[in-house]
Amino acid sequence: MKKITLFSLSLAGLALLAFPHSGQAFELKEEWVIKGGIRYENGKVSKINNGYEVNIKVLDLPSTSEIEWTVSLNGEKQNTNFLAEEKTVSKTEDKGRFLHFYIPYGYRGDIVVEAKSGNEVKTWSTKVVDDVYSDDAKSGYFVLDGDQILESSWDSVNESYVTTLPTVTSGKSVVAWREEGTLNLIKPGKIARKYNSSGSYVELSPIFETASWLKSHQNWYYQKDGQLVQSAWIKDSGSWYFMDDKGVMFNKTWLYQGGSWYAFKSSGAMISADWLYDNGSWYYLKDSGSMATGWLKDGDTWYYLNKSGSMVTGWVKDNGSWYYLRDSGSMAIGWVKDNGKWYYLASSGKMLRNTYTPDGYYVDASGAWK
Repeated sequence: MKKITLFSLSLAGLALLAFPHSGQAFELKEEWVIKGGIRYENGKVSKINNGYEVNIKVLDLPSTSEIEWTVSLNGEKQNTNFLAEEKTVSKTEDKGRFLHFYIPYGYRGDIVVEAKSGNEVKTWSTKVVDDVYSDDAKSGYFVLDGDQILESSWDSVNESYVTTLPTVTSGKSVVAWREEGTLNLIKPGKIARKYNSSGSYVELSPIFETASWLKSHQNWYYQKDGQLVQSAWIKDSGSWYFMDDKGVMFNKTWLYQGGSWYAFKSSGAMISADWLYDNGSWYYLKDSGSMATGWLKDGDTWYYLNKSGSMVTGWVKDNGSWYYLRDSGSMAIGWVKDNGKWYYLASSGKMLRNTYTPDGYYVDASGAWK
């Protein structure tokens, strides 16, 4: 992408107003702070990249003489502090009185600096275009879809560029324009933008879909009707996803919301009606996606999940009764041997105590077979 440049650099300092004047005559001379990126013609600077600095040096005028500076962009007078400031340099090699002038990135058009001392007036002027190697001036600060320069105008009051983003491009309706390298989504219509101090154009690419995924810096985002979805659920292709308060899609993590826990795959899809192994424990996410606790029947098998949601193995006491969960987590029924002792669990999973088992064996108060 080409940077904006300066064209037709000239010193109109010879234009002395035809008025009687008081005070000493003086001249203006430009001295470029940055020498690179300048095109010379006939020993003079004719074009230069924008964003550069120039010292407009005042010659032959005593330091005690007052100077009134005026800066105009496309004929409109500006606050001098916006672009320039007067300074005096005492170093031998740079000694002199200057207007230190900064050419703003992105600006195109005429720039005129006027210096007035007494009744004597001298001017320095230049013109901003797009390419130091081309005489064709363009006025776009916005580039659409990689190569289309969009015309814009300079708002000198607000120091910004004004344009209208189209609602249709390549024969398709545009939902929003995405600024290159960002997640800034802009609806079609009139916009204003401060000039970019990096010196680059504002590059925009079209979004045609009313809802679509966007990727930025390894994170996934979701836009709907030209706006990022934030702190909300979305359903896409039959799966549920959650976008955080910055619009980042949850993935491989947990979400606590509304008193329930939810978990997400690496794809970002919410886990539902399935088991999840996480940090050495098994969890079950119900059809709704919420994490299960307590008793769970999966197929024909019962499991028990504690308050944290992790699947229990071994003995568990619930409502005054003991149950045994095998290493797989499944609830045991019938005879179980644990630490050298036998226990009997009814078809409900409850351990029998102080009674005879269906096959005629007696179990004591601890549930162990005697």
